[in-house]
Amino acid sequence: MHASMTELDELQEMRENIRRSLEALELCWSCQRVCECEQDLVDDAAPVWLCRECREKLHANAPPEPGALLWPSPR
Repeated sequence: MHASMTELDELQEMRENIRRSLEALELCWSCQRVCECEQDLVDDAAPVWLCRECREKLHANAPPEPGALLWPSPR
């Protein structure tokens, strides 16, 4: 069976999309899963790759910044 030029172009585009997606994957420093990650700082140390879930946990458990109000100010 012979593929048309359009089919060959589509296959090549699919292959490039797959390569680009694979290159976007990293190993999460915290949970050790291979997934899309973003760089973040843990304990103000060197940057690490963290997945979305681990980043949310990190920032939810982070102590407040110095000078930050713990309670909303009364109006």
